Amino acid sequence: MGSRNASSRGLRRSQDFANALASVGITITSGLALGVDRAAHEGALTADGPTIAVLGNGLDSVYPRQNQCLAAEIIKNGGALISELPLSAAPLAGNFPKRNRIISGLALGTLVVEANVRSGSLITARVAGEQGREVFAVPGDIDSPHSKGCHRLLREGAQLTESVDDILSVIAPQLRRFITATTTPEPANLSTQQRQIMDSIGYANSTIDDITGHTGLTAAEVSSILLSLELDGLVATQPGGRYSRK
Repeated sequence: MGSRNASSRGLRRSQDFANALASVGITITSGLALGVDRAAHEGALTADGPTIAVLGNGLDSVYPRQNQCLAAEIIKNGGALISELPLSAAPLAGNFPKRNRIISGLALGTLVVEANVRSGSLITARVAGEQGREVFAVPGDIDSPHSKGCHRLLREGAQLTESVDDILSVIAPQLRRFITATTTPEPANLSTQQRQIMDSIGYANSTIDDITGHTGLTAAEVSSILLSLELDGLVATQPGGRYSRK
């Protein structure tokens, strides 16, 4: 979530976060607005991931019109456009704050990338907290009005978010409930140390330093065990020297 009049940095961050999350199988939900919302949908599509757009008008039309092609791509890629309004409902200003509760309700967490203090994203973040969802905020330049809303959320207890791992480490326990039968089954004969490492990695991308910190094993031990787990098809190497469960 974030500003419709976002900075180039905000747009890039939104797209990058959405791309990284979609690349590990997470569906991105946003509001199909211009600015940060659009960038989030585009980031998910770039990763060939599904994304959901919650509209503030009826499904007979796409608003804003500039996003008609984007909406078509969302549908083509297995995503969805949804609305609680009648099919022909116009995009009235009052509809958009109301639909934000649906955006946050569909998600495990709400990430605010860039927002001023009057941004509708703060409404979404507030509702997300009331719904028991996680709230994440990206810090920014203290002199930029685009950062004021995020800094307010951070003061109020939002999760400070500098990388996608900051999100995955928080929502990973919830994600485990949704792991499907297509996930490679974990053999029952894993050693204690192998199981420690599998539990440490979870379903977030982890570095060797992350794993040593969680398990107390040495870097050499972790490297050796990761290699054996990778050969067994249980762990995959990711860019940047990171590992994830398959």
